[in-house]
Amino acid sequence: MTGGETDDGHQPRRSTDSGDASVPQRNPNQRVGTAQPVTRSEESVKVIKVYLDGGPETADSVRMLTDEVSQIQEVRYCLKTLREQMAARQNGNIKKYPTNGYTVNNPTPVANGNNIYDDTNHDEGDDNQVQYLREETKRLYAQMKDMERRHREERERLQMESEEQRARLEAQSERLQRAETESAERGRRLEELQRLLGNMEAESGLLRDKMAADEAELLRLQADNGEGKEKEDRCGQLETEVAVLKEKIHHLDDMLKSQQRKVRHMIEQLQNSRTVLQERDRVIGDLEEKVAFLEAENREMQDHMEHFLAGRDPPPLKSAENKPVIIYSKPLMPSTHNNKSLPFIKVIEIKS
Repeated sequence: MTGGETDDGHQPRRSTDSGDASVPQRNPNQRVGTAQPVTRSEESVKVIKVYLDGGPETADSVRMLTDEVSQIQEVRYCLKTLREQMAARQNGNIKKYPTNGYTVNNPTPVANGNNIYDDTNHDEGDDNQVQYLREETKRLYAQMKDMERRHREERERLQMESEEQRARLEAQSERLQRAETESAERGRRLEELQRLLGNMEAESGLLRDKMAADEAELLRLQADNGEGKEKEDRCGQLETEVAVLKEKIHHLDDMLKSQQRKVRHMIEQLQNSRTVLQERDRVIGDLEEKVAFLEAENREMQDHMEHFLAGRDPPPLKSAENKPVIIYSKPLMPSTHNNKSLPFIKVIEIKS
């Protein structure tokens, strides 16, 4: 169109040579900073017919057109660079702080002159990401504090149980030592009683032999038909000796029976002491096992806490469900008095 105006009110560029040039027109109300994705279908294109002639106006028109094309290309290059920087920044944030705990590799968007990212939306996304990371950090910190508290309470509980078991073990050891001392004393007294009993039995045997000899002599004198004062005196003396010997033998028999009862009582006490010692040995063994188990649990808990504080994955704790549980225990009491030691019954239930 020569000498006229275009649809938007701009003056056409005149030329002597006819030709058509397609130049994208920019909206003066559009801002480059708030760029939004624009497809090619939405891009407004104006068709301007340019007639070139050889005058000075033609050179000015060509220069203006060239400047406008250069400005458009510069704007497109700036938008392309901004889009690539924003895409790289977004990919870096996603790789560094994944929202679901897994690294996601997003492909870099292909740069063209039509896709434009919004800086405002990107800043809002960064703020949301930072807020999410803060909340996640607070949650993990609270979880770590809770685990530290539970580990500390568990460790204190195990230490208290270990101290209680140690105190019980020391008390049982002291009682066992006293029982062993008492048992040794009873054994010594039993040996003395047995030795005294043997001496009394030997003395009783000698007295019986002497009484038998006196009785035989008395019978011999009584069988003799002779008479005389000496014979009567001897018979009276023998009768007196026999009576005294009988009294002594009777007294020794009573003493022997008493000592035998004492010996039997001492033997029973000694056997009971041995049974008590065996029972206390068993209790001490159980306490030692419990103390060892509690110490092992305490060490395991300390290792677990050290791994947790160091940021490493702690080893799994051993489940207490598979721990053997003593459901029945009973010592066998001897039915007869003998020195044979009897076994100890212990039924252990293991949960599978």
